[in-house]
Amino acid sequence: MIEFARWSRLLRRCRTTYHCMGALLFSLLMLWVLPAHAFTYWDDTSASAVTLSRGDFVARASQLKGLEQLAYVNRVINNAARQTPDTRDEWKGFDRLIRDNAGDCEDFALAKYQILRQAGVPPDRMDLMAAEDQLTPSYHAVLRYRRDDGSHLILDNLTPLILPEHARSDLTPIVIFDQHHARRYHKGKFEVVDPARVLLGGVRLDKRMQRLLDY
Repeated sequence: MIEFARWSRLLRRCRTTYHCMGALLFSLLMLWVLPAHAFTYWDDTSASAVTLSRGDFVARASQLKGLEQLAYVNRVINNAARQTPDTRDEWKGFDRLIRDNAGDCEDFALAKYQILRQAGVPPDRMDLMAAEDQLTPSYHAVLRYRRDDGSHLILDNLTPLILPEHARSDLTPIVIFDQHHARRYHKGKFEVVDPARVLLGGVRLDKRMQRLLDY
């Protein structure tokens, strides 16, 4: 088993049981049921705050193509929530990231994957990469986009720049994966690996892969 370790307001006191139950049910509803209907992000290009629904966001992204589409989604999601290290390894998709207004690197990468898939990007064009950040050093997660020539672009929550993978010498790949395939980086190249043998944050990778669109 391959282990990659890093992936890593209480309710106010109520006066009555009735009030406690009501507050608890409302909190659970907000946390787990309601989608992110609207969110606000800082738009660097217009130097203004922009509020969108998820549907509007996807619709706008769907109208764009290629690098313009990638740059738009990367910019919006990077500026829609705060980057915060996880106190526990808990992956979040787009709705949860927006609702919490904070997330770790894998949450941003996962949110971009979900929105781009919904905006029409074919699934075989994207995967997520767990890597070792040589500058920190720590573990990091990014989204990769495969171009027509087979090379990849990196969408990173720590920068608005979308650079070719070969230009990201600060990242040493560990494993790449999508919903169906996983490959680990070994001796300078990627090789197929059984995701059931890979742990990310103590969870088998095959279990995480099954939920990429559902987190």
